[in-house]
Amino acid sequence: MKPALTFSLACLLFFSLPAVASDTKVTLSASAEGVVIDAGSMGKFTLPVPGLRMGPTDYKGEKPSVELEGTEKIVARYPSGGEFTMDLSRGNGTIACSFSGVPTNALGFTFATKIPVNFKQGGKFSIGSAALQPFPETFDKQIIAQGTAKQFNLLDAMGDGFSIKTPADYQQVQDNRAFNWPVFMYILNFTFATNPGKSTFLLEVGPFDGSTESAKVNSDEPRKFLIDRYGQSARKEFASKVTRDEELEADAAKEALALAAFVPPGDQDIYGGLAGSGEQLHLSKTGFFHVQKVGDRQILVTPEGNAFFHLGVCGISSTDDHTLVKGREKIFEWLPEPTGEFATAWRDGKPSMGIMSFFAANWIRKFKKPFTLEDWTAQIIPRLKMWGFNSAGAFSANTEAMRSRNFPGVGFLPLGKRDAIPVLPENLGAAELMDPFAPGVEAALETAFAKKVTPRANDPLLIGYFLGNEQHLENLPKVIPRLKSSQSPAKAKLVSMLQEKYSTIEKFNSAWGPANPFASFDALKDEPLFIRNDVAAADMREFYRLYLETYYSLVEKTFRKFDPNHLLIGSRWTPHTANNEDLVRIASKHLDVISVNYYTYAIEESFLKKVNEWSGGKPLILSEWYFSCSDRGLGSTKEVADQKERGAAYRNYVEQSAALPFVVGVEWFIYTDQAISGRFFQGFNGEGNNTGLVDVTDRPYEELVAACRETNARIYDVMLGKEKPYAYEDPRFNGKAGTQAGKKIAIPRALPGIQIDGTTNNWPGVPGEPIESSRQMMGKTNPNLRGDFRMCWDDSNLYFLIQVKDPTPLKNLRDDKGMWGADGVELFIGAKEISTPGTMIFSDRQILIGASEPARIHIVDHPEDSKMCQVLAVKDVTGDGYVLEAMIPWKALGIEPNPDMEILFDIAIDYSDDGKARSAQLVWNGTSDNSGDRGLWGKARIVEN
Repeated sequence: MKPALTFSLACLLFFSLPAVASDTKVTLSASAEGVVIDAGSMGKFTLPVPGLRMGPTDYKGEKPSVELEGTEKIVARYPSGGEFTMDLSRGNGTIACSFSGVPTNALGFTFATKIPVNFKQGGKFSIGSAALQPFPETFDKQIIAQGTAKQFNLLDAMGDGFSIKTPADYQQVQDNRAFNWPVFMYILNFTFATNPGKSTFLLEVGPFDGSTESAKVNSDEPRKFLIDRYGQSARKEFASKVTRDEELEADAAKEALALAAFVPPGDQDIYGGLAGSGEQLHLSKTGFFHVQKVGDRQILVTPEGNAFFHLGVCGISSTDDHTLVKGREKIFEWLPEPTGEFATAWRDGKPSMGIMSFFAANWIRKFKKPFTLEDWTAQIIPRLKMWGFNSAGAFSANTEAMRSRNFPGVGFLPLGKRDAIPVLPENLGAAELMDPFAPGVEAALETAFAKKVTPRANDPLLIGYFLGNEQHLENLPKVIPRLKSSQSPAKAKLVSMLQEKYSTIEKFNSAWGPANPFASFDALKDEPLFIRNDVAAADMREFYRLYLETYYSLVEKTFRKFDPNHLLIGSRWTPHTANNEDLVRIASKHLDVISVNYYTYAIEESFLKKVNEWSGGKPLILSEWYFSCSDRGLGSTKEVADQKERGAAYRNYVEQSAALPFVVGVEWFIYTDQAISGRFFQGFNGEGNNTGLVDVTDRPYEELVAACRETNARIYDVMLGKEKPYAYEDPRFNGKAGTQAGKKIAIPRALPGIQIDGTTNNWPGVPGEPIESSRQMMGKTNPNLRGDFRMCWDDSNLYFLIQVKDPTPLKNLRDDKGMWGADGVELFIGAKEISTPGTMIFSDRQILIGASEPARIHIVDHPEDSKMCQVLAVKDVTGDGYVLEAMIPWKALGIEPNPDMEILFDIAIDYSDDGKARSAQLVWNGTSDNSGDRGLWGKARIVEN
């Protein structure tokens, strides 16, 4: 998703139009990126918050931090000082701009609005009173038009358009294909020299008042679509692809025969536990799921008192198979009518929402009846039991069909806004987080729990409750200081704590060393605080611990009041979140089970054992993971070669996990594939991955399912040590250091508003990719060294963020060329000849990022391109790690990105305890010889969803 422009354009060339003024309806709205101009069928354009130009060659200007004040006001603050406001409250398309406090050496502001390259097909523009001119169909020159003017006009081929009236200043339209970037750019400057003494000005947006020439399209051209009538890729052919309804009807008959022939295992109790094991292991029968420890082995116990290993499947709820079709109907070969046979394929039975499920439509074709959760779960629970699964994982329904078939499951506690619980104003990672310092929070919890927890308090099929999902709690010490007390009671509590500790503002200023000293503690409340030294870091660690204890103790106390019978099974942390000792030790006091969404090829026993030890020995559920491949056009995370290897990966993950004495369950994500056009709640750019045990046509992935059956059938023998766990002898999966692993990672589109600020806010919700301590390639053994990294992209940049656990963080005293010899990371990227091993070729890049204050970046053999990059290092307040975040222009990498492009990629973490000499190195895929052999690198694929 492009960061400064969202648009959904209909075809730009349709039929001849007379020369008339545009009747486009234009509306404005405020966003964190700038003012969104909704021009109806033209699409949406963003007039971004401007950059502050600090020099004659500073064409883009400084990027500010941005916040919304209400729904109509955008406030930007710049690193060099100064504030800029865009106010929409006047209405009528008016943007009132004002600024103050800018440095005296600043030259002015510059706005840069992207115009999609589709406008080359009949779109036109003009600057000022000049005649309309077409956007060039092919690249000719960078600057198409320029001049000093008071207006910019934009028109599409259908005659729709809008104008922006501006102060008289320099404007420019350029063709960014000059930089291998397929987009046009409208640039508006507000120069202080041209507008002396002014600190306010207006921008006025409205329908274009002019005329245009007509344009035509060949109506005989056949319609093209990307997704066929069964929700499959129209661009991919594969053996099991469905082409006729009769194939689905035959599938139903085949499935019925298989289920009729299935004989359930005789060694299980009604909940899927190991029958008779309670007596053998001296387990208690309590009527509810609970945990017990037998020797060194943690055991999840069924209500009947037998050992149970939670073989869960997430997403038994028909969610990720729904996709947003409204606004992009042309990419689909077929869409159902609002009423009739396929009415239940529309989400919630509401076609007006524009959200439907091809999976549901195919189910209707297959079984010749409307799709309902009851009927669907009645079909799939026997199927899942036949495959050896014994329970539902997160994000699953709780239907009568599931209950009548004794299929246990898990739930989520009501801890969000929808349940009237006060939360922080910003999401932490993938989800919102309760503010435990908010007035009335305990009463709100009691109301919500009485409504949603009490009804299931005596349900024997309920295993327990999750508290949340992938909340990046480790970011709290960075996020809360930047909030406003007026919006966040947690920030008010922080200020109160600081005032109590320091008593006078002078003592606080001396301790924290803010760039601009504060006049009073009241001034701290609505201003961002920045952690600039060890004293501030220590204070934030103290507050972090207070927040965690207050949060988890309040949840536990309220939960036990309304449900004394069930388990609290954790917050589904990502590995980096779970790698925070303060968090694990504090949270575990109030939890029965720890849960980690653990996406990995190899099960790293040392990491999981560390989390278990920090938790005081609490059992562990690996609560989200899957393996996927792209053979059918779907996206992939934890990519493997094919469906057979998905099966081998499943067996390795589950059996290696079950063999660990503290792991009591796993949850595969999810039952069905995600919609290939993206899951609905993420818009047009949602995840569309090969997640399923079954595909969009409800066909099982036979090789994967066969492997699941084999492992699930022997899970209790593995769990109790009677059988050795299956081991997939592949270096990716056995974690053996010094071997080439062949890993792959997907790089998703960046979300709007992504900033280089040291947090995972506004990053895509893809879990971090771990670099485990088992991947140490050189140096003395250091089990405390590991990392989790993320990447995303837009048309301009590759974004990279890594969270490193390092007992002596940010020690790098080496010069730029030698930064590999101390704390930091090395990136290895190659886009050409990716099948060719051997020494690096000219187009390859080795990028050194020094973990120091400030952070530095150096592109080996291309040092001049280093200046294009932006990089930031942030030390963890716990003192045992750091975050490195970088924005690397594709131009600096010599790459023109395209969806589905595959590149060579690897990353090394370098460690030094004195900043002068490297003492250890971890490598994600290759070895310590990465700089000499590109054949050792892994791969990354650029994806749209």
